[in-house]
Amino acid sequence: MLNNKENRFLIVGEVFTDVHLDLKDSVLRLGGIFHSARAFASMNINYAIAAIAPKYLYESIRAWGLKLDSQMTNIIGEIEGSPNLITIQDSAENGDQGYNDILREQSKITINCLELKKLIEEYNPTDIILYPGKYIVEDILTVLEKFKVKLHIDVQYEANYMKILNGKMDLETIIFSTSANLFKDNNSSVINLLNSPLINRSNAFLLKENRGGSRYYNTNNETWYKAPAFKTDTIHSVGVGDCFNAIFLSVKKERSIESALKIASYVAMLYASTMDFEEFKELVSVLNFDEVDKFQGNQLSWEQRQKHHIYIAGPDFPDVDTRFIEEIYNSLKYHNFIPHRPVIENGIITGNESEDIQIKAYQKDIDLLNQSSLLVAVILNDDPGTYVEIGWMAKSGKPVIIFDPYKNVRNLFLKKTATFVTSSINEVIDLVFEILGKENASPARQYDSLLLTSGGLDSTVLAYKLLSEGKKVLPVFFNYGQHFSDTEYVTLLEVLPRQLLSHVKVVNIIDIFKDSNSRMIKEPNLWIDDVTANDLYLPYRNLLFLSIASSIAQTSGIKDVYSAFINSNHAKEIDCSKEFFDQLSEMLVEYGSVQINMPFRELTKADVIELGVKMNVPIAKTYSCQANSITPCGVCPNCVDRIKGFQVASSSFNNKVE
Repeated sequence: MLNNKENRFLIVGEVFTDVHLDLKDSVLRLGGIFHSARAFASMNINYAIAAIAPKYLYESIRAWGLKLDSQMTNIIGEIEGSPNLITIQDSAENGDQGYNDILREQSKITINCLELKKLIEEYNPTDIILYPGKYIVEDILTVLEKFKVKLHIDVQYEANYMKILNGKMDLETIIFSTSANLFKDNNSSVINLLNSPLINRSNAFLLKENRGGSRYYNTNNETWYKAPAFKTDTIHSVGVGDCFNAIFLSVKKERSIESALKIASYVAMLYASTMDFEEFKELVSVLNFDEVDKFQGNQLSWEQRQKHHIYIAGPDFPDVDTRFIEEIYNSLKYHNFIPHRPVIENGIITGNESEDIQIKAYQKDIDLLNQSSLLVAVILNDDPGTYVEIGWMAKSGKPVIIFDPYKNVRNLFLKKTATFVTSSINEVIDLVFEILGKENASPARQYDSLLLTSGGLDSTVLAYKLLSEGKKVLPVFFNYGQHFSDTEYVTLLEVLPRQLLSHVKVVNIIDIFKDSNSRMIKEPNLWIDDVTANDLYLPYRNLLFLSIASSIAQTSGIKDVYSAFINSNHAKEIDCSKEFFDQLSEMLVEYGSVQINMPFRELTKADVIELGVKMNVPIAKTYSCQANSITPCGVCPNCVDRIKGFQVASSSFNNKVE
């Protein structure tokens, strides 16, 4: 926790009664500036309250100020004609929250400037956090400018924020989010904000980007700082930004800006997870700030979201209740993604149209699928078109989120084909941020390693090993026409570390071996056919894989290509020997910027198995057979290596136990 007791914060603004219409077990609670008060109280930070509220709330304000350890709790303004009661329609902020300040337009507010002046003189705050609202903000600023204090203004809900410029005070921090009027009036552009008169009057501005993280800009040295957001089972997001403000501004006094942003983001996440203050305070009390600094989180800026098209699959037809589809679409638009409803955009095909029209509509849908970063499938009924779209995207190596509001998805293949299945819109939005938050404009910044993957034992263990070493891995899967490709790919998605699933790149080179008689291409009938190791030969297969992988890596700015090749005695191909790979690595180092890495080259299968066991890799679920696409045959070179490896590893484990 924080050690500096010299800092004292004064929170100035309105107090509301928050009413959550969408929560069954919702409790009425004080909102407005009390969200920041709870944050300060959770970390035992010195603070005081200057409240503006209707009279019926005065007693509650004083009682809760005492309960939340406010060092002074003063009423500096009275609101008449309005109950200052806020109704909230979407507590989790999947989309627009639907705030309604009841009778707002009928309110009449009187500010007691003498009371505010007296409070400041007595409390002597080092910092003031001002939340403009229905009151005349100039009345407050006229008092504040007489004191030497750091002023931080949150203009989130200030419609006439430019009137703040009429004040004489220099502003320490301007605070807002991507849903604020200030942001919208600058065309939702961070670049435009830098030239805003209000921003130029401040030493810094803090932009909160909801589930995409936060950014802080120091106008004096023109430096950007940023931090991720953290995922939770969101109960509400009301006042979460105010909690963020309090934590960031206080922690920034003792730690770096990046650290303060990250800690504020994490504490705000905890605030969103509960409405019980005691539970929130308990969660905060056990935090280790140094550990929080190491957490990754999700970061996806407002601008980066516009690069992501999202395909919404579902029976989007006039005779179907499509409210869930509309809600998903509106939520994604709210968060600045580019969602697509293909039926709305490309029209409905009834089957009575000409072949030419049907083909054009089909191709438009395919183009949308190819353009999209991920697919959200809304399962409302047993719609075959939706299932085809799910399969298309999954086969393309792109993530698929199934939204199953009625919990009807039971089919194993459907569940395993999807990247995620959920019945919660809140989780759909979280998953979109989680998946796309791993994306970056430049692959070179996103990945430092490319790994050849197949769902087999060796490559799966290597995937876990690389992640444990902090590598940023791009998994590449080759479809070269192997008869077991579907089994490999489904297995890959099951055994690969979860954080890599949305990054899998599928490379289709099926035409190269389509005329081959290899039993890796033409599946044998193992009850009839006599299959030998030579029958499984594919010329230069490994050389082809490494060449393509190196080309992808060099094009994307990735310096290291990893293959999980081991020195097998059963390998018959000329490009599957230790000597071959030694020579290939030396050649590529001399002629290219890509390094071929084979960390298992000197290991046996048993060695890899032992490593996998130590790292808790699901090695039993991996698939290695090249002769059968459903059940491992047990006699092909890969199966023989695998069986012997487990036998040796098992013996080794038994000896260690003895």
